Amino acid sequence: RLLLEKKKKETPPLTATHTVERQGATENTKESKKEKTMAETAQTMTEFTYAPGEKNIVGDRFSPSVIIFWLKTSIAASSTRVQYKAPNTLFGLIPLGASTKTIPLRNIASVDTNTKFNLGSLVWGLIFLFVGFGMFNSNALVAIVCLLIAVANFANVMSATLTFHDPSGGANAITVSILEKDKLMSLAQEIQARVFTDADQLRHEESMHMAEKQYTAQTNSVLIQQQMLANQQAQAAQPASVQTLAQAEQTQPSE
Repeated sequence: RLLLEKKKKETPPLTATHTVERQGATENTKESKKEKTMAETAQTMTEFTYAPGEKNIVGDRFSPSVIIFWLKTSIAASSTRVQYKAPNTLFGLIPLGASTKTIPLRNIASVDTNTKFNLGSLVWGLIFLFVGFGMFNSNALVAIVCLLIAVANFANVMSATLTFHDPSGGANAITVSILEKDKLMSLAQEIQARVFTDADQLRHEESMHMAEKQYTAQTNSVLIQQQMLANQQAQAAQPASVQTLAQAEQTQPSE
């Protein structure tokens, strides 16, 4: 009891200053983590979050169409995976949600960019164009809507595509506005560099694993040979010892 009372006396009570200092340290830690997350988000211009071990993060945002420029397609890559989020649209004009996907780098064989001509957009644009002009006399509002859809399809006739190919032959394609082709190609080169870096690392790990297996097999072979040699030497020494014992037994009766 005396010792406990002595410790209580020696231990200073927590004051308001100490409490404020602890709260300040906790808030500083939270702010630093928040600033780090915000810095990564600002660096990649995307809304994705990353694990603590991920590095070499790169990403950007693109307009999926010339008309609906306010919608954005987000693409980002790190040292372990690729993430993208692309809006879904109806007739290239009406937003219908978004699709999100994550692809591990080891499942990507190559990254390609392509500028293509969309025949379907041209056909739908012509159809809505003729329908719009034909309905001007009967219903001007519907005609204007049809003309807007036609313009949206004509704007999507040319587009830029980023494609991720997997080793099995499958592909994941992301289509963006033709006006952002150069920015898309630059991001594709960055992602391709990370894919090749990951592939080189995998090949290095596989070669090291194979070398370790070969070393283990050679070591086991040497141990087996040494054991066999020791057994042979023991078998060769055994008859000599038996012969020596037999001669000793023969000598004893004669004596």
